[in-house]
Amino acid sequence: MNIRRVALLVVALSLFYGLFGCAIGYNSVLFMTKSNVGLDVDTKPPTAEISIARREGVMAPTFEKGQTPPVMASFRVNTKGLIGIFANVSSTFAGGDAANTMSKLYGDPDATKPEDSTLCLKQKPTPRVLMQEISFPGEGEVKPFAFGTDTSLGLKIAWSGLTAQYPDTVKFGYNRKEFAFAPVFLNEEISETPCGKYGVKVPSFIATVDSSVNVKDPAGTSTGWLQYFATGTAATNLTLRKDVRKVMLERLDAEGAPEPEFAPDKYSECIIKWRDPDREKNNSRLREWMKINKVRGGITELIYAKDRAKVRPAVVTELQIPCN
Repeated sequence: MNIRRVALLVVALSLFYGLFGCAIGYNSVLFMTKSNVGLDVDTKPPTAEISIARREGVMAPTFEKGQTPPVMASFRVNTKGLIGIFANVSSTFAGGDAANTMSKLYGDPDATKPEDSTLCLKQKPTPRVLMQEISFPGEGEVKPFAFGTDTSLGLKIAWSGLTAQYPDTVKFGYNRKEFAFAPVFLNEEISETPCGKYGVKVPSFIATVDSSVNVKDPAGTSTGWLQYFATGTAATNLTLRKDVRKVMLERLDAEGAPEPEFAPDKYSECIIKWRDPDREKNNSRLREWMKINKVRGGITELIYAKDRAKVRPAVVTELQIPCN
């Protein structure tokens, strides 16, 4: 499947059917990326480049207080020798609960519960396009969800039949396209809270790739390739696995996210004794403290890592953890 063609088709259909209840950026989200490391020659649209290039775009509705459905994408490339071929390339592409879980728990090996991506609203959203009210799909309604990727590593030559005997696509190196067209669902049964009584949410989805090609010696090469693609609860569950989140963790750490050196102390023991009787609740309190104090990493690093020893006394003091 050509991801660009699908994206253009979705945009055209959305514009055509806008007056009949579907409009990108109002009750649906369009999210796309394109990455290139090497040579990319294409006629759709006209492209000719030898580069490391990354393009990202999203069209999504914005609700009260500036809230938008969560999406996230990351990209990293290291190259050796011939650009695009002897490369180490990784990327993540996610939305909904998977995006929230990936971004909030990326370095926490103790994560067992996904992050809910529901946006809470006090007023029912009523978007309008050309004076026509656009509705959100709700209980009992079914809407299509399109999600796809297209990846190549090496040499790719393609013909569409529109350019006679000449190819209309030539790619050499690493090239990847990612695309999602997701409806925004409305929940009107959220209990009245300070957060609001309405909720909107997009489906959960994730696609990751971690690839490497390295020449070891004149006689051979080594190749590595790891790829995930999932939607719904499968996507959300995957993001609870640290090995999956590590693809993004390495993007955030310029040194490749090395494993921390552990050196627990008396404060570590105090935090563990306080946390374990109500692990879920107290883990949430620890994460909130780390967020407020801008402490990177996960809870395990906070409790055990040698380079977190200086902040553990502050954790004990500010959270009023018993420690003698």
